[in-house]
Amino acid sequence: MNLVRLQLIYPEEKVKEPLLCRVCKNFDVVLNVRTAKVKKDTGILTVEVEGEPEEIEKAISFLQSMGVMVQPIEGQIFTE
Repeated sequence: MNLVRLQLIYPEEKVKEPLLCRVCKNFDVVLNVRTAKVKKDTGILTVEVEGEPEEIEKAISFLQSMGVMVQPIEGQIFTE
């Protein structure tokens, strides 16, 4: 299994949508929310995503397709 730490920045129109729930249901990954600052107009979350590299990439692509800005933390995406 691989682990990636990401910062997710939600646009205003997506703050109320259960996107992380959809990620867990649609992809074989485990999400751990480490920090969250959610306001009416934006959401900034730090998450850990664990899974196989292909599934993590699919999850990231899904979030990006939904308008979420996804940024790796610590410079390297995949660690063992």
